[in-house]
Amino acid sequence: MIEIVALFLPLGLALLMFVVGLRLSFSQVAKAFLYPKALGTGLIVQMVLLPATAFLLARFFALSEPMAVGLVLVAAAPGGVTSNYIAYLARADVALSAAMTLVTTALCAITIPLILVLTGLTELPDISGLVRMSMLMIGVTLVPMIAGMAFVIWQPDWAKRTSLVLEPASKLVFAIIILATFVQNWQPMMAHFSSVGPAVIGLNLAALALAGGGGLLLGLGTECRRAIMVEASLQNVAVAMFVAGALLQNSALAIPALIYALVMNISALLQIGLAQKPRLSTTGV
Repeated sequence: MIEIVALFLPLGLALLMFVVGLRLSFSQVAKAFLYPKALGTGLIVQMVLLPATAFLLARFFALSEPMAVGLVLVAAAPGGVTSNYIAYLARADVALSAAMTLVTTALCAITIPLILVLTGLTELPDISGLVRMSMLMIGVTLVPMIAGMAFVIWQPDWAKRTSLVLEPASKLVFAIIILATFVQNWQPMMAHFSSVGPAVIGLNLAALALAGGGGLLLGLGTECRRAIMVEASLQNVAVAMFVAGALLQNSALAIPALIYALVMNISALLQIGLAQKPRLSTTGV
């Protein structure tokens, strides 16, 4: 069963990202870099404010050293592999979400060790392992998305037909991924929730508040704020668990990431549900 899930998840994620690509264009993604106000806001929230918040939460809740390191690892991880698809479902700016995922994933081999050193919580991990993990995440997420964008340019009519078939299928795949995450992580979550759960929930809520508040403060539109909230609240827990187990060789450090996987999926479903509700008025981006 575990082997089947391990095989299905990368394929399912690739399908989700291909569907996202069918709804994107290269010009839209480029625009996120050419007009960097929203992108800069999102990156500051995710790469600076979120790790700092995790460090403060670890102190506030008096977490043990392994749990504190694990919480900071979660905050230092790049954007979640399903964040672009969730941004699409949440009616957010998908191009901005994709740009944030690209930057945080490409830089995680540098930012994660740097954050760990700056917090003084643990020793520097092997950067080469992080580079390999970063490349793997790019292969699973960004390559299929780019393929979808290219398919739209190459065969626009077939792309429309393909989208009509794959979009319902992608929603089923997304539901299976969420269910698999809950099933796999339920036992460790129950075992450790009382000790580290409040800090993990606090980190997710802080991500939403920092992203939403920062967007409002800088006058960003609704879709941009939603994209930053999705990206900041959905972390790539696979990277955090890889650093904990393979690089730092301490499986206990992965416990906050396991719990965060559940918390962030609940948060994502709530964001999608709120975005799908009928609106009395709309706000421009």
